[in-house]
Amino acid sequence: MKPLYKIKQTGFSLTELMIAMALSLLIILGIATVFSSLKETSTYSQQLENTQEVLRFSNSIFSRAIHRADEMDDKSYTGSDGNTYKQLDLTFNLDNLDTGETYTSCLGNGMSSQYYESYRLADGELMCAEYTTAGLDDASKTFTAIGTNIDALSFAISDNLLTVSITPADETDSIQMMFAQRQAILGLNE
Repeated sequence: MKPLYKIKQTGFSLTELMIAMALSLLIILGIATVFSSLKETSTYSQQLENTQEVLRFSNSIFSRAIHRADEMDDKSYTGSDGNTYKQLDLTFNLDNLDTGETYTSCLGNGMSSQYYESYRLADGELMCAEYTTAGLDDASKTFTAIGTNIDALSFAISDNLLTVSITPADETDSIQMMFAQRQAILGLNE
């Protein structure tokens, strides 16, 4: 005897389900690979942006200060970790200022008479101290952080030229920037 009606199969066969799962897995792996690549690119882009910002800021600070400085001196100091580091000391006479005119110090204060600035690196931060007393010892100076994300910083003076070597955080190579002491070259500090 033949059945009177045929039962239709509903749903998917095991083979169809296995193929669908394999295709889904390939799509998920492709998306994960693209996401991983985008994350690496984003991280690298952020590191590059940080490096550019550190260099741009350092160039701005030192360019402004060195061009206006009447005297500069690099010296060594011993950090809290016992290592020896470089410090840059600048003198600003301001004898050629017009009445009421001021210079802006590294900390953003308006200065109208002789003052001094010192720059150094401490714990990955560019530090600056401004003071008006000549010959002030380092322990009496109040250093304030003005920049971050710096692994190494050194100074070298040759005649009226300052070379600043800076290594931004997450970088292995040092970058050198050179600044001319314009006040001395043009004879404005005599």
